[in-house]
Amino acid sequence: MKIKYIIVFFLNINFVLANPPALNRVYEQKLPKDVYKELINKANMCSINKEYKKALYYADKAYRLNPRKKDALLILARIYNFKGDFKKLKLISRKIVEISPKDYLGNIYLANSCDKIEKKREILSKLLKIYPDDKRIKEKLKGLDV
Repeated sequence: MKIKYIIVFFLNINFVLANPPALNRVYEQKLPKDVYKELINKANMCSINKEYKKALYYADKAYRLNPRKKDALLILARIYNFKGDFKKLKLISRKIVEISPKDYLGNIYLANSCDKIEKKREILSKLLKIYPDDKRIKEKLKGLDV
């Protein structure tokens, strides 16, 4: 009887040692939603407190946990927009718009990151069709005409 348990134990150890990536994937799939929310909350708090390095760290970590959600990307975009890092802002805002093409902030950030006025106008015009009563979009479009 004890021999059976020992054999099963060794078989389990061999499986674990032979397949660590498979087990890691299972673990990653079962991460609690609370961890993601906690990271998002920490990123927001750090951003509010102007601790941008920490905010970027937590938002990036949250994004890596769940790349299909845009919460972390919006935090990253807000910080890069504030810092004037338009190269990174463009990358992040494109991801946001891929996830949610009609996302208001994602499109605003994408327009902010563009160098060419024509491209900004194109993005804002599309956004104005979705949100026709938005005064901020209209003001931004008027500002491009100056």
